[in-house]
Amino acid sequence: MRRDTTRSHKTKQPRSKKAARAAEVSWAAPITALKGVGPARADTFAAAGINSIGDLLTYYPYRYKDRPRLHRIDELTDGQEACLRVRVTGKGSNFYRGRMRMTQVPAVAMAPQQDSALPLEDAAEPRITLRWFNQPYRAEQFEPGTELVIVGRMRLRGEKTAVVVQECERANPDPTGSPGLGIGKLVPVYSKIEGISPTLLRKLIRQALDTCQELPEALVPPELASDRGLMSLRDALWQTHFPDSGEVQEAARKRLVYQELLLLQLELARRQRAVKVPTTGVGLALEESARDEYVGALPFELTAAQKRVLEEISADLAGPEPAHRLVHGDVGSGKTVVAAWALYCAVRAGKQAAMMAPTELLAEQHYRTFCALLAPLEVQPLLLTGSLPEPTKAQVREHLAGGEPVVVVGTHALFQPAVQFSDLAVAVIDEQHRFGLQQRMALAEKGLRPNVIVMSATPIPRTLALTLYGDFDISVIDELPPGRRPVQTRLLPDRKRKTALKLLVEQVAAGHQAYVVCPLVAEGKKTDAEAATQMYESLQAELAAFAGGEAAALGLVHGQMRAQQREDVMAQFRAGEIQILVSTTVVEVGVDVPNATAMVVFNAERFGLAQLHQLRGRVARSGAQAHCVLLTASKTPEVIDRLRVLEETSDGFKIAEEDLKRRGPGEMVGLAQHGLPDVHMAALLTDTPTLVVAREDARSLLEADPSLDAPEHRLLRRALQAQQPTDIKWTV
Repeated sequence: MRRDTTRSHKTKQPRSKKAARAAEVSWAAPITALKGVGPARADTFAAAGINSIGDLLTYYPYRYKDRPRLHRIDELTDGQEACLRVRVTGKGSNFYRGRMRMTQVPAVAMAPQQDSALPLEDAAEPRITLRWFNQPYRAEQFEPGTELVIVGRMRLRGEKTAVVVQECERANPDPTGSPGLGIGKLVPVYSKIEGISPTLLRKLIRQALDTCQELPEALVPPELASDRGLMSLRDALWQTHFPDSGEVQEAARKRLVYQELLLLQLELARRQRAVKVPTTGVGLALEESARDEYVGALPFELTAAQKRVLEEISADLAGPEPAHRLVHGDVGSGKTVVAAWALYCAVRAGKQAAMMAPTELLAEQHYRTFCALLAPLEVQPLLLTGSLPEPTKAQVREHLAGGEPVVVVGTHALFQPAVQFSDLAVAVIDEQHRFGLQQRMALAEKGLRPNVIVMSATPIPRTLALTLYGDFDISVIDELPPGRRPVQTRLLPDRKRKTALKLLVEQVAAGHQAYVVCPLVAEGKKTDAEAATQMYESLQAELAAFAGGEAAALGLVHGQMRAQQREDVMAQFRAGEIQILVSTTVVEVGVDVPNATAMVVFNAERFGLAQLHQLRGRVARSGAQAHCVLLTASKTPEVIDRLRVLEETSDGFKIAEEDLKRRGPGEMVGLAQHGLPDVHMAALLTDTPTLVVAREDARSLLEADPSLDAPEHRLLRRALQAQQPTDIKWTV
């Protein structure tokens, strides 16, 4: 039965200090408006990100426990979680068990019914001991005769019965006070807030719901709430924190998820409308012969997926509106060739094009690739990175400012104020998740609404793509070039390090090359460069001993090296002069050495699945069988289970979904980094249908009311304006 919430939010005239405090409780009010929350407790809540009443009410449970009704003592077994009604029969006592302080309080069990109790004077009645650990105040807290409702774990030793108490409260509480232990109902489980007990948290949430005068109901306009069959926000919050049943709790979740995703999709739809404003002079319509020339000059055959995406980009560039497209695909799927086509289109039309990469190593790799791809078409790209000599950078800036039709490849140096494009028509951004929204916008603003194409070598599950890139058209390269074989991947404990070294020696003996990737270094310890150098020196000795004194040629590369020094090492590796390259994660993307067929990753537990998949993609660049060994120091079952995913599949999209499930979207790709509101209730893999509906509704809303000026939409507009570009917590 649905909880009757109408009585809890009637507005009354304050007649006392208690009533006056209640009248001050509003969604935006500080949490100190609640009784029992002073400055010290408010600081505790603030550390968990809870500062206002609205923050508290949107501190959602992450799961629920199905708590049974009150038990009889004779139906319980050792180790079982029990819900009991008890009566304290004497004073408690404290003593130490090892280093842990234990409190024991004698009690007797009562009948499960709330309104009756068994006669407990007879010695045959069930006597029990209530136990707490490290809570010595419990010994003096309860007078004999106090009746309690407790939840705890049973400990049955012969005829002695004890309960290790997890939660407890006095029986028959004031109905306007404690929310109770949820006997016979779903009980919410919240992320722990240090210094705030679960019982206190529920009590304060109950108080907030009882006394909060107004809730932002209009964040979902009434007509949409009706069309989608959504319950009111007040009921949804009640049934989320104090659910009457699983069915009603799921209906509450539906309302809250839809509301979050509607706000998110409204912001994305507004961005897309801003990008799609028609402008003149951006169209790059080329004759079909230009594409034939480009494809004909390639030293390989395009896959069907590459041809499809080429056509999609061509249609974008030919249109009257700026292109705004995400191209993503698995490692080695051939996104660079697609990017080169977009850049070539700009130069062929007499305009300028730029490609931005997150690291100098990747920018240098792209520069070499574009030189090779575009040389037959008489296009010579330029390179602009921060570590180039100043005269070289000045010369590149002069070419760009002078209006020459040119392709420039670079790092974040491209959007520095000193770099002025004369006619930027295409901006390609690689490994876009490493750039913030403001950086991407800074490059795009170098031209008059240039065509923007962003690329990601990390396959993105459809739901996350719709969430993060709702303002982009999306292309997927879901096909690998012919002849590529999956990397044989093995997960091994550190103690089998010799197995990994044997693989390296065997691959080098067969005429191949290999990578050794150093672990990420914990903050406050030595730098990644120092760790890589130490690994390099130890491997030289180990491999020499392992191979009988004949050491392989090792090289070292890391992010702190000077650009020329790093390029010299990479040139030697590409030429085969270096057989084993020891590196940090600077080789994660963009490094293309087809003869490298083996990789060993140390401390693999410190990497995400998608990042490990990216790394092993460096050894899948040819038709030869490639190998990857992941070494881990962890013995945690959850960690081992996560890493075994890489043994089981080479499908980047499946791996990305597993990464999303296990790590969450905030860790994988931060929403705030994209200037978007975070989502607190939505599960981005399971809520795809709701996301699609919210996306359609957001676009329809903006079609009918672009500025959200209608009275029923003003709260939506204020919420979006108030929180850009970060988290939206329904501020009103």
